[in-house]
Amino acid sequence: MEKQHLDTIIDNIFSVNPIMFKSLIKLKQKKPHLTPGSHFLLMTLKKNGMLSMSVIGKILSMPKPNVTALVDKLITDKLIERLPDKQDRRIIHIQLTKKGNNLIEFMKKTMQENIKLKLMDLSDKELMLLSSSLQNVKNILSKITAND
Repeated sequence: MEKQHLDTIIDNIFSVNPIMFKSLIKLKQKKPHLTPGSHFLLMTLKKNGMLSMSVIGKILSMPKPNVTALVDKLITDKLIERLPDKQDRRIIHIQLTKKGNNLIEFMKKTMQENIKLKLMDLSDKELMLLSSSLQNVKNILSKITAND
């Protein structure tokens, strides 16, 4: 494949996430204001349960100082909490609080409703194309991830 074609694919990959966040996922929220990183961290904890700081960093592809700053902010907002490991006191686990879990559930429901409203403006043909395109992207990304 030509280098120029690969560069175009890479540019498109980089542009998809911000476009999706801005057009479909972004909530008009008052408090607490969540950055995309905070949102992904909360969703990661919701999906995986209690995780160590290093595992969170690996999942989010984020350096430890950035993870620490993000965790500190979410602890201040009482959305997550730190728990010491029972066997190894050097390890600190992070988990959602009840408030954090409730916020994630609220956000998920609100995002689903917002996305449905926006998708209703598309034709059946556009919806079918979007559905198959997303499935193809998911399959390809799963294949790439499986090789890691």
